[in-house]
Amino acid sequence: MEKLVVIVFDSELKALEGFRALKALDRDGDISVNEAQVIAKGPTGAVRVVDTADLLAFPLIGGGSVVGALIGLLGGPIGALVGATAGALIGTVGDAVQAGVTDEFISDIETALKPDKAAVVAEISEEWMTPLDEQMERIGGLVFRRARTFEKTTQDDLDAAAHQAEMDELELERAQAKSNRLAIIGARIDKLRAKLENAIERKSDKMALHQQQREAKIKALQTKADQADGEVRRRQEARIAELRRDYAAKGGVG
Repeated sequence: MEKLVVIVFDSELKALEGFRALKALDRDGDISVNEAQVIAKGPTGAVRVVDTADLLAFPLIGGGSVVGALIGLLGGPIGALVGATAGALIGTVGDAVQAGVTDEFISDIETALKPDKAAVVAEISEEWMTPLDEQMERIGGLVFRRARTFEKTTQDDLDAAAHQAEMDELELERAQAKSNRLAIIGARIDKLRAKLENAIERKSDKMALHQQQREAKIKALQTKADQADGEVRRRQEARIAELRRDYAAKGGVG
């Protein structure tokens, strides 16, 4: 199952140790890591993205990633997230919400992620929680999980529906309006039609991006499977099959 995990540590050094443990779990096939990053919260509460060569093992999968969106939310108010790569990491709030991130989940993490602490933020696939939990507990990490979900009704869908409903009402009014109101109503309908088309285009662009991310995840898992043997290979291939079933159930989007 695909999940978002945030593992909070008492220091940046411990978080980096936790990241290396995450890599080992991925290598051994206990979990599969799709994306991962390390963040650190400074004394003032500003969140910094930790950028080291060691972290390149799991680069983010394209723009608008869920890990990036989650990091952006944990960064707090606009401007709180700092670091050379921060801009590339931040997704939209809608991306995080659509993936199953709730106010409660963010609140729980923020309660633990105090100033001067650090965290590993990742998207993983796992069948059992124990392997990850045991490794992170050994290092002193506190694990927060949220199963990735997919809400088919997005903010773009809600915007499009609202614009269409208002256009329908105006069309009815135009049919009975006096001549001096026709141009005004027509202009409002044209403006709403443009906004409707924009919302539909935004949804289409996001679906295309999700498709690219899906294929990138499957390709990465297939590479790991091809390089493994025995039980590790079986686990990776099982996760690929589960991803394909999951995406098919979502109508090819995820």
